[in-house]
Amino acid sequence: MDFGLIYTLLVTKLIPALATLIGFGALIAIHELGHFLFCKLFNIHTPTFSIGFGPELFSRKIGDTHFRLALIPFGGYCEIAGHEEVGQGDQAHALDRSDRSFDVKPYWQKLLVMLGGIICNLLFAYTIACTLFIVGKHVEKPGVYIVSVLPSSPAQHAGLEAKDRVLALGKHQLATPTLTGETASTLVIQELASKPGQQINLLIERDGQEKIITATLASKPAGTKMIGSLGVNFGFNYPITQLPFFQAIKAGIEQTNNWIRMIVQSLTTLASRRSLDGAGGPVMIFSQIFSSAQNGLLSLLVLLALISINLALLNLLPIGALDGGQVLFITIEAAIRRKIPDTVKIGINLASWAFFIILTLILTYRDIIALFVR
Repeated sequence: MDFGLIYTLLVTKLIPALATLIGFGALIAIHELGHFLFCKLFNIHTPTFSIGFGPELFSRKIGDTHFRLALIPFGGYCEIAGHEEVGQGDQAHALDRSDRSFDVKPYWQKLLVMLGGIICNLLFAYTIACTLFIVGKHVEKPGVYIVSVLPSSPAQHAGLEAKDRVLALGKHQLATPTLTGETASTLVIQELASKPGQQINLLIERDGQEKIITATLASKPAGTKMIGSLGVNFGFNYPITQLPFFQAIKAGIEQTNNWIRMIVQSLTTLASRRSLDGAGGPVMIFSQIFSSAQNGLLSLLVLLALISINLALLNLLPIGALDGGQVLFITIEAAIRRKIPDTVKIGINLASWAFFIILTLILTYRDIIALFVR
């Protein structure tokens, strides 16, 4: 029996895979926990709290809530009595109008319940960022890493691959520990954006060997101008200086605010292009979490914080299947002082779910092509 091989598989594959599942499930749990905690704060009955969908793997009833872990990890829900929403449990308590019903609570309490998941997602990101500066982060090989390559992109045509370490991009040296992840991200974004349709040189490290790859950037619309696009998802791995507690808290808050601004800018650019280039689905998210888990706990936590911010911002969108859509519904009802017909809300929710299912299938197909097809 080759114990060395078993140890290598355990450390490089099995433990990161387990960390990936736990990390993805934790993001869902954190979001749903926000809804759950505000429900408990306002004495609203929560019949079911589920992580995942589909066949039940584990369940336990604590108090009057049925906690369950399900097979399909792409989501979860906190069922709320007096609140009917597609995909949120068996809805047996949807018409509850008791004093523990969501429907009878004042508008401000309903608003906080619906925003609870978003609040917890953002608090998680702030906590991770502050913790990073409290404990610090050592990196043996600082730099920019290619997490994934999009299909039929300039990067794929040029021969770039996932896990390539980018030592230099154009005139910018990226493998120096004096850089921060934020500075490196800004350099990469600005350098690529400034060269639509032009060639750019990348010095990469692959399997311990350095090589220069030349790629011709695509031109993508961004507002009223064109910007360059390489067609990859980058990861930024740089050391973080350990700071005294209160300085670390301040630095962590500033770092999270920078992450939020960066993600808002990325989402805005993605929307302005009216293209899915740069968007990833569940397979890509799992792949990115797995790669980060292989690089250590802190790298994994940083990625989870970034995904958590993305989840919070996306849930602000006023779309029926998202928290933002539910906020819109209760706000309209508070303004007009009457209920929106259930058939209208259910119809909008079903249409939203159909849209997200189709979008997920498209992104999953693109992810598989990008990750496994050369």
